[in-house]
Amino acid sequence: MRLSGGMNYLIKSILVIFLKTTIVRVSTENTPVFCRVHNHLYICVNEGNSLETIGFENAQAVETIDDVELHLESLDIVDMSEHVFWNVRNSTALYMSENDMGVIRKYYFQAVDQLTYLDLKNNGISHIEDGAFASLTNLETLLLDGNNITQLGSAIWRGLSSLRELYATNNSIVLKKNIFRGLRQLETLALDANEISDIPMGTFNGLPHMDLLYLSRNKIMTIHQDVFRGLMELNELDLSKNQITFIPSGLFRNMGSLDSLWLNLNRLTTLQAGIFDGLHNLSLLFLSGNDLDLIDLSVFRMMARVSIEPGFIIDGSFTTNFTGINGFLRCETTTTQDPYTCEEV
Repeated sequence: MRLSGGMNYLIKSILVIFLKTTIVRVSTENTPVFCRVHNHLYICVNEGNSLETIGFENAQAVETIDDVELHLESLDIVDMSEHVFWNVRNSTALYMSENDMGVIRKYYFQAVDQLTYLDLKNNGISHIEDGAFASLTNLETLLLDGNNITQLGSAIWRGLSSLRELYATNNSIVLKKNIFRGLRQLETLALDANEISDIPMGTFNGLPHMDLLYLSRNKIMTIHQDVFRGLMELNELDLSKNQITFIPSGLFRNMGSLDSLWLNLNRLTTLQAGIFDGLHNLSLLFLSGNDLDLIDLSVFRMMARVSIEPGFIIDGSFTTNFTGINGFLRCETTTTQDPYTCEEV
């Protein structure tokens, strides 16, 4: 049958109510639309792989469920209509990984304002329109891993007043001042594997409740001593697998809450006095896989309960407690798993 004009959306909405297990072809004014059942959903997709509309297979049963999940993974979706989620607007979680949506349009998620979880991993996303998440005021977790994102700005985060977790690993994001401003409730930020070489001052402005910050597997060589200013509630910081050669004194001075710090697999050669000042609550420090040659033992003087991996063999004895030890160590290591072998100098 051939439909036209404003009847297209109405008829497709009716179809998702009455469709059973067969695939139905609906010829619209512009292009055919194919409807079928997928993961307990009725979905209608046109020939260009644009998702036109979806509905619940059992709408009455869904009305009694508090957390309603939509699973639309691996459907080769490249675009979505403005009204695509109108029939499922009470959904709380949306999984759309492994599709081909290169651009996230600002109208995509307008109807699903109850979402608390949104998964957009591995979509080839290169651009997110400003205001794309503006209606998602309840969203707590956003996954953008494995895309082609290079630029982000504060206008993208408009509406995300409840966001607590942002995962954006395996992109090519260029950091800049105030890039995450507006995400005041953010607690977890994962930026691993983004080819980041520089962290500009002010990158983490406006993130007072950050708890977990992951920056591993990047190309960071140097870090400004004030780049983490304001992250006073940070509990975990992962800087492993970078190219860091030097840590400026005072970098961690306002991180009294930090419990775990990963500096392993970098290019550190010296641990000089003052670099760990402020870390009096640190319990785990990972230093393996560096080229440590000279260590001023005073760097550990304020960390009474820290466990250092992979540890140190000093003059033949494995040492874990540096309380009361002064002076300098000259060290060498053979593998990333073995303790540093050192002698006092």
